[in-house]
Amino acid sequence: MSIEAKVNAFKAQLIRLLSDDEAICGIGQTGDVNAPLIPGKSDIDLFVICQAVPEKELRRKRYEKLAGDFDRLEMEVCAGGIWGCGDIFHVEGIDVMPMYFTLEEMRVYLEGVLAGRHLAREGRFYPIGRLASIETLNVLYEKDQEWTRLINRVKEHPRVLFDAWYAHESGCMIDEEDLGRAALRHEVLFYHQVVEAFLDHFLQALYAKNDCYFPSRKRTEDAILRFEKKPVDCYKRLIDVVRLGSDEDTIDASILELRALAQELKSY
Repeated sequence: MSIEAKVNAFKAQLIRLLSDDEAICGIGQTGDVNAPLIPGKSDIDLFVICQAVPEKELRRKRYEKLAGDFDRLEMEVCAGGIWGCGDIFHVEGIDVMPMYFTLEEMRVYLEGVLAGRHLAREGRFYPIGRLASIETLNVLYEKDQEWTRLINRVKEHPRVLFDAWYAHESGCMIDEEDLGRAALRHEVLFYHQVVEAFLDHFLQALYAKNDCYFPSRKRTEDAILRFEKKPVDCYKRLIDVVRLGSDEDTIDASILELRALAQELKSY
C-alpha cells in the first residue's frame, strides 16, 4: 500500500471514530483533498465542530482504537482559541490534525468576522482567511447540516464586511513616514520592511475590492489573474516593486511603481 493510501485509510478510520460520538456535529477538511501527500511537507487539517469539546483523556482513550495505524500522537498542541483544541497524528511522515471547536464558538467567531469586527491580522493568522477556509471546506461528516449552514452563511459575502475590510487595508497600504525615510536613505533592508507591509495591505485591499476572501499568499498569481478590478499588469508590477527594491540604485523606481499601484487600485 502506498503512503498516500495508508494516510487516506487512516483519515477515513479517524472520521468514522469521531463521527460515532453524539457530541460531534461535523468534520471538514481544509484545502484540496486531492492534493498529493508528500512526507515531511504535507498535512491534513480537520475542523471538528461539536456541542462540547471532548476532554483530553476521553480523546486519548478513543484514539487508542487506532493504535498501530499511526506512528506518533501529540495531544493538545493547541488548546483553544483561533486554532481550537488540536491533536496531531503523525502517519508516514504526514501530519493529520483534528482541531476541535464548539459549534457555538465557531458560529460566533464567523459572525464576528463577517460583521467586520476582526479585520486586522493576528500574528500570522488572518481572520478573513478563516472565512476562505470555511467557504471551500470539504465536508466529510455532518449531522443536521451544521457545516452546510455555516458554509452557506460564509458564502453570502456581506457587503458590510468587504467595504470595511477594503477601507481598513487601503488606508494602511503606505506608511508615508517610513516610505519617506526609505527614499532618503536608500537602505535596501529597511525599504524591504516598507515593501512587506505594503504587499500585505495591498493584496488584502485587492482581494476585498474583488469580493474575495484572502486565504494567504499561496497561489496569489492565479488569484490576481482571475480578478477583474486590478491595476494593469498587476502581478508583474508587484514583482517589479520587489525586484527594483533589491538594489539601492533602483529603490526610487520601486517607490514610484509602489505608489502607482496603490493609486490605481484606489481609482476603482
